[in-house]
Amino acid sequence: MFALNLKIAFRNLWKHRGYAIFNIIGLAISLTCVLIIFLFIHQWLSADNFHPKANRTYRVVSIGNNKGVRNPMMGVPAPMANALRAEFPQLEKVANIAQSFQVVDVPESNGTIKQHFREYGSLFYTDPAFFEILNFPWLMGSPSSLNAPLHMALTQSTAVKYFGNWQNAMGKKLKLAGDDRLYEVTGIMKDIPSNSDFPIHVAVSFQNYYNATSTRWNSVDQGHHCYVLAKPGTDMASLQQQLSTFTKKYYDPKDPLSNTHEFQSFATIHTDDNYGTFSGKHYTNGQLNALKIIGAFLLLIACINFINMATAQAVSRSKEVGVRKVLGSTRKQLMVRFLGETFIITLIAIIIACILTETCLPIVGNFLDQQISFNIQQYPVLLVFIFTLWVCISFLAGTYPALIISGYNPISALKSKIRAQKVDAFSLRNILVVLQFSVTLVLIIATLIVVKQINFFKNKPLGFNDRAIVQLNVPSDSLSKLRFASFKQKLMANSGIEMVSYAYTAPSTSSNNFTSFYLNNSSEKGDFLVCNKPADEDYFKLFGLRLLAGKPLSKTDTTTGYILNETMLHQLNFKKPDEAIGKMLKLNKRANAPIIGVVQNFNNLSLHGEITPVVLYTSKDEYQTLFVKLAPSHMQATLKAIANDFSSFFPNQFYEQPSFYDQYIANYYLVEEKTATLLSTFTGIAIFISCFGLFSLISFVAVQRTKEMAIRKVLGATTVELVKQLNHSFVKMMLIANLIAWPLSYILLTKWLQTFAYKIDFPWQPFIWAGLSSVLILVVTVSFRAYKTAVSNPINALKYE
Repeated sequence: MFALNLKIAFRNLWKHRGYAIFNIIGLAISLTCVLIIFLFIHQWLSADNFHPKANRTYRVVSIGNNKGVRNPMMGVPAPMANALRAEFPQLEKVANIAQSFQVVDVPESNGTIKQHFREYGSLFYTDPAFFEILNFPWLMGSPSSLNAPLHMALTQSTAVKYFGNWQNAMGKKLKLAGDDRLYEVTGIMKDIPSNSDFPIHVAVSFQNYYNATSTRWNSVDQGHHCYVLAKPGTDMASLQQQLSTFTKKYYDPKDPLSNTHEFQSFATIHTDDNYGTFSGKHYTNGQLNALKIIGAFLLLIACINFINMATAQAVSRSKEVGVRKVLGSTRKQLMVRFLGETFIITLIAIIIACILTETCLPIVGNFLDQQISFNIQQYPVLLVFIFTLWVCISFLAGTYPALIISGYNPISALKSKIRAQKVDAFSLRNILVVLQFSVTLVLIIATLIVVKQINFFKNKPLGFNDRAIVQLNVPSDSLSKLRFASFKQKLMANSGIEMVSYAYTAPSTSSNNFTSFYLNNSSEKGDFLVCNKPADEDYFKLFGLRLLAGKPLSKTDTTTGYILNETMLHQLNFKKPDEAIGKMLKLNKRANAPIIGVVQNFNNLSLHGEITPVVLYTSKDEYQTLFVKLAPSHMQATLKAIANDFSSFFPNQFYEQPSFYDQYIANYYLVEEKTATLLSTFTGIAIFISCFGLFSLISFVAVQRTKEMAIRKVLGATTVELVKQLNHSFVKMMLIANLIAWPLSYILLTKWLQTFAYKIDFPWQPFIWAGLSSVLILVVTVSFRAYKTAVSNPINALKYE
């Protein structure tokens, strides 16, 4: 019986294949998007979920106080871990882990360097306890080997990269750039999953960390984290309260800049946008929820199409229903039959969606910088999700049409007296189509405003020049610093180079260093932190920074004067730039020197944050980066010359290809650009599927109003008037959809724009463009189908009356 019903269902689908193809295409496209979104979110949220003690694991975070403003920081002061071990018996384990940006050298037996490997952000200084808190498996050796200095462990693939065979890596020697000591490989770990927050390739004994023995509590290193494992049954609320009391012991209560600390649950680290992670990859709960909503919207649109197309086709199947009822079929049997057809359509759509998903995943994964795999063995929940989709969509999309079709009176059906129900203003179909239009309009408006905000980022003056400037990391050891001046002189002799400058960081960077200060020889700290930017005398000219008062930095290796920005000037309550000149300033543990100038404000952070107080000064010991302004012509040849000169002056140092600074700035807004691209893509898909829905509903209306159109045509109505008449009700629905979508879009996008310190004035043009474009799409889609009805021969519609 089942085989017979299945055969009949396939026959009906083949007979009405146009209807089936439309439904399958709409569902398949929607399901492809949903599967990709599910895979991305599931794999993102599954990061580090394999640690058995994760529910008892916490990260200690810092909260700075900068003039009353809460400043969350994921790092901790250097002595934090030792203090917690001594005073918190409720903690089973306490571990340091610090991220470093290093070059690892593989030496030959005679001491010469065989190869350099760049481990920027993938080399970590750790305590053995870290691997006891989190379960990263070891293939050889054990974490306890990191108790001794000059010991390190490698991941399996890193060992292969260094030595060709990971089994032979144990006991081999490695060096770190700028460090003449040899480090012994004492362990091999399994490769860390790509979606982990800990991109560890090399683990080095924490005893070799430059700041390991520091006792300073007033300095927070963002790259130095502290993880703890609470004993089973520990009351974390009580422990948090104890931590608040604990921090008061180590900070001066009179210090306006003292930090507080909290325990952050391990489960929240991956999605909490207040702090951050070692991996630097970050998608907040809000962003993930937005993707879930978009996926739900696309599914809803596809289901609405299915319902509208099924009900539009119902009249053509009325005789089939009549015959089946006369032959004894019950309404329940008919509903099961029609639902069966829906299940088949949905199953075919899911199969096609799985094929499309597998095809699209490499492109999507590359775009989102995330390895996404369609692997049911690896993710069994995927099979459950697909099955749930199949059942839910089939029932959601098929129940209402099955109820309508199976409810026809058999006598009326056989006499061809079944007519489609009248489409009034409050019919389910109209409500669904208005909802469909509203969702599409919200996506269109959101896309236009997100793109407008990104263009604002790209075009807003930042207060400095970033064009044709490359930045290059330079070695920081004392011997290399002695060659800085001659290296700069050599570069300036190149006609392809306009200017060269050494500095700690660029004007705008995510690696800012903030410190306290003392003004006019006062013994009390200022009540806010300042961003310090050591730079040489050519820094201002190279970046086009503008002095408002005083003189520029002088050619010297030590600090002889400070230059403030306008923000710091105002926070120090100076009304005019000249008032600050000559006042004495001392940065924490730096020279006491006069203020020699005031620079016009420039954005030292991304446009997500406001300009902070900035101090610039000369200090050769702090220079880490070389900036080179290139002449417009022959840039590639100039870059090759820079590489050759670098190798000549620093033969034992790793040369990293310099990056263009304007691209670095553009990367600030990479998440927003990806958001805009995703929105544009999903909006296009939503419009495409919505056009299917429009086509199905106009088919329904055309069937209902065929005789009406024929009578109007006999009475003299033109084709244009008939098409206009059919468009009328749909335009009203679109206007209602606009009334729903506009306020909803305003609320959502206003909230999104508030996450930026610098943003566009809320624009109304996208609302107008979205409304006009939606009406245009509607009119084109409806008119295409309405025209066929309007030009048909009226005699064919009237001759049986």
